[in-house]
Amino acid sequence: MDEGDEVDLIRLIDSDSCVRVRVLGRTRPGDTPYNDYLDAELVITSAFASGRLGLCLSPEAMDDWSTAMDELSDRQGVRWTATGDTEIRIEIDRNFSIPRPIVTVDDSGESGVSVRVVLDPGDGWVDKLREQLGRVRLTWPNAVVTTPRSGNYWQ
Repeated sequence: MDEGDEVDLIRLIDSDSCVRVRVLGRTRPGDTPYNDYLDAELVITSAFASGRLGLCLSPEAMDDWSTAMDELSDRQGVRWTATGDTEIRIEIDRNFSIPRPIVTVDDSGESGVSVRVVLDPGDGWVDKLREQLGRVRLTWPNAVVTTPRSGNYWQ
């Protein structure tokens, strides 16, 4: 896959609604730690609301999303701060034979908007989210590794 391709980090879709976080590419090329920041966009569509929000995902945010996958696999809800004040919460609705995600995107700190979407993406949606994370990591692996400076660096 070319680095210029968009890759979904989150893609939860049913017949009426969609919540996607699409990774668009690196924020900036080079050898600085900012090379590992990823530009992304959050796209929500439903019968009631639709919107788009630009995101910049840090390496730490990506690690946090990886940890969130473990919690979702254990059928726990998660809270993930994608960037700044933008938080994505996924609750598990167990009132159906196949647990369904209830996704809340809260950007109330920045834009004053919060949107909640109940989805029915079918069985295996957590595994699909984990696969999507894996594709993002393969497409844009961390390229910059920072290490502490040695004690004699300043001498």
